[in-house]
This record gives sequence, C-alpha cells and structure tokens, in this order.
Amino acid sequence: MKRFIPVLLVGALIVGCTSVERQAYNTVVGAKAFRDNTKKQHPECATVTSTVCTDLSKAVGAKDALIDAITVYCSGPEFNSGGACNPPAKGTPAQQQAVTKLQAAIANYNQTAADLKTATGGK
Repeated sequence: MKRFIPVLLVGALIVGCTSVERQAYNTVVGAKAFRDNTKKQHPECATVTSTVCTDLSKAVGAKDALIDAITVYCSGPEFNSGGACNPPAKGTPAQQQAVTKLQAAIANYNQTAADLKTATGGK
C-alpha cells in the first residue's frame, strides 16, 4: 500500500494545491530522489550499521511519516478514491491542526535529510 500512495499523491497534489500541499509534495518527490541516490552510493547499508546507514533509515522513516501526514491532511471522498486532496475546511480547528502536523512532518523530514547529508559528507 505504501508504494501506491506516492502515485496517488502525484495526481492528487498537483490538482488545485495549496502552498502547504505543494510544499509537502515537493518534499516527498525530493526525498525519494535523495534517498535513492544515497542508497546507490552506500550499498553497504543493506548489511552494515553505520552513522550513514542509521541516518538513511531515519530519513526513510521521516519520508514515510510525511506521506502518512499528507494522507491524513488530504483524506476525504475524492482523495480516497484517487482524486484531488480534500483538506479540512479553512478556518476550522481541524484545518489548523492538520496544517500544523503536516508542517511538522515536513520539518522533521528536512532535519533528517540534513543529518544524512552531513553524515555522507555533504553528498
């Protein structure tokens, strides 16, 4: 299921995005590219534990948590059937809470990615 969600996000987040949705989408897309590149440069992470491998694992977890936060933020009848994001109504407590959680997930991923970049020597 987790492999299918990014595909849904591509279509769902591009149509009628708010800035937080666009930021989340861009972060997920960048996360996948960054993670794939790092995994390619560090194949030893399949069998060895090191700072780089630990930080890579944390970045993968943070990316997955971000996808989960996007799913919660966007969940609704259209989104759940593969359509556009259905965020909570603007100005409601639910909307503010969902935005806050989504922004926190973005910040968490960005921090783990920065830690991974530092561990790989900026590569």
